[in-house]
Amino acid sequence: MSLEVQIHEDETHLLIKAAGQYSLANLHELLDRVKKESENGANQRVILDVTEVAGTIPVMDMLVLGEHCARFWNPALRVAILSPVGGLDMFFENVARNRGAQVAVVPNHDAAIAWLR
Repeated sequence: MSLEVQIHEDETHLLIKAAGQYSLANLHELLDRVKKESENGANQRVILDVTEVAGTIPVMDMLVLGEHCARFWNPALRVAILSPVGGLDMFFENVARNRGAQVAVVPNHDAAIAWLR
C-alpha cells in the first residue's frame, strides 16, 4: 500500500503532503518523488509534510533513508520535513546532512518556511 500524496506549488517552494501507513518502501518511494517533483518544477525548496504518516520508523530505517537522500537528491535541493513523534527525527537529519543533503526536521510550518529561506 502506498502513501497518498498531495503536491502544492507555491511561489517560493513546493509543499508535498503524504498520508498513510509507514513502511520503508513507502517512505523510500516518497523521497524519490520529492526528487522527481523538485526536478520537474525546477523548484529546489521543498516542505515535506509527513505528519499524517502513521507508524514508528525504526532507527535502522532512518539510517537507510538518510543515506538514500544524500546519495540521490540534488545537492542544491533544500528540504524541510514536518514529522510526527516516532517519525523522521534528528537522527535521520544528521545522517542525511553528514553525507551532504540539505535537510532539516522542523516542528511546524513556520519553522519550515524560515529554514528554507
